[in-house]
Amino acid sequence: MHTPLVLIIRDGWGIRDEIDGNAVKLARTPVIDGLLASFPHSRLKAAGTAVGVREGIQGSSEVGHLNMGAGRIVEQEIVRVDKVIASPGFYANPKLCAALRYCQARSSRLHLMGLVQDQGVHATEDHLFALLDFCAHHRFDRVFIHFFADGRDTPPQSAPTYLDRLEKKLSELGVGRVASVIGRYYAMDRDRRWERTKRAYDALVYGIGLRAGSAREAIEAAYRRRLSDSVPVAPNARAADVETDEFIQPTLIVGADGAPIATIAAGDAVIHFNYRQDRAIQLTKAFVEDRLEEEGFSRGPRAPVYYLGMTRYYDEFADFIIPPMNMANLLGEVFASRGLWQLRLSESQKFRHVTSFFNGKRLAPFPREDRIQVRSLGVREDEAPEMRAPAVTAFAETAVTAAVGATRALAARTDDVTVEFDPAVPGERERYAVIIMNYANPDMVGHTGSLPAAIRAVEVVDDCVGRVVTATHRVGGCVLVTSDHGNVEQMIDPVTRAPQTAHTAYDVDFILACPGLRGRALRPAGILADVAPTMLDLLGIPIPA
Repeated sequence: MHTPLVLIIRDGWGIRDEIDGNAVKLARTPVIDGLLASFPHSRLKAAGTAVGVREGIQGSSEVGHLNMGAGRIVEQEIVRVDKVIASPGFYANPKLCAALRYCQARSSRLHLMGLVQDQGVHATEDHLFALLDFCAHHRFDRVFIHFFADGRDTPPQSAPTYLDRLEKKLSELGVGRVASVIGRYYAMDRDRRWERTKRAYDALVYGIGLRAGSAREAIEAAYRRRLSDSVPVAPNARAADVETDEFIQPTLIVGADGAPIATIAAGDAVIHFNYRQDRAIQLTKAFVEDRLEEEGFSRGPRAPVYYLGMTRYYDEFADFIIPPMNMANLLGEVFASRGLWQLRLSESQKFRHVTSFFNGKRLAPFPREDRIQVRSLGVREDEAPEMRAPAVTAFAETAVTAAVGATRALAARTDDVTVEFDPAVPGERERYAVIIMNYANPDMVGHTGSLPAAIRAVEVVDDCVGRVVTATHRVGGCVLVTSDHGNVEQMIDPVTRAPQTAHTAYDVDFILACPGLRGRALRPAGILADVAPTMLDLLGIPIPA
């Protein structure tokens, strides 16, 4: 048994041969270069049907962690929603019909809100178009769209392209108007920065925000504003920065009288068409939960609306179209069944991925699963590309060399750390058999579009990986190094030469850095789902059927 067994996930670090705009190729990476030269390695597919999404669609952190933790190709929500839409019973879907009946009974309005783009990470325009088609089929025309702009998984100023396609569809169907434009920075926060969520909620419900005569005017006005004037968590933002799609301040579309054409009022219905959960939770809670003061959100009385999500965004959320998946024999579950201590370790930005998503979207830890979350910095990642990688590394070094109790004690006395420990008391000499950890830097810095910062992020992670490998090998352990998807290897759009902030569909490395396996060979290609059975094999655990 190779223990401790450490899985290092370098989030957003893909393989691309071309040097142009490739932060991985442009960075100094002596550690990864050395591991590739010395240990068995392979390439894993991390996008498309190999990870359960549409062919040609980029991977994502959620998708990657789900596939690795499940040990199988996990059919993702984008495909499951596609199947519902393509089914003969779509126009009679009970959840959608209930939302329409609610509005018809009250002569009220239906609001469709979500991310409008075609990259399929959190949502896709196809699903919005299908909802509009559903409304047209039922001759219901009191429909308003709240356009969440991306600019993170899409080019930074691509919103006009998606707006053009939406407006064409609205014209074809004769149903729907765009009522607001909001950047995902506000509408889709997942890091408990409730002040951002409040800006989005206040615009949607109370009509508090900037105003424009059309959605196009709202986007064009944003492009004329400086980002540093509107984003308080980026005090060092460059003066030349513009308010790109991600950061568009909540803007209401107004009529000739200067009033918003539609806000979400009592008796209205709302369909949130994002299918990915993590960035839909906060805004959903703002609409459906009675009390959120403990979360840090002050709203006043909850707006009495019919609220329907595309998926179950969190365990207590009751009204959704696509039911959650139920998977057995997840990797963490198998470890628990063997009585192994396991540690999940990351900074805040990727903590949900290395815990819940890796566990098949299960929120509660498995038995003997400890969790350490190092709190992310409150600045733009390109201003601090090191992020919290050094702190994450320090915990990993302790976890591979010390007893479980010593690692717990270190985490408990560290101010900027949140912990979740299993109630079981470990023996004095018990150690973590498995450590699953994530470095967020390549992905998070890659999303900023800054190539120099991305190069620095890659170099930092390379150094940190080296520290963990050294510590693990010193105690006879084994390290697996991989990624969940690509991003940082393509920072420049090859056609427009503009910064590219989105994920890619490139393969990722898989390195088996086990001292006893030098000179061995792996299959040249695989998929992310192959990580789990490889880990079980190294631990001498039979692979579940």
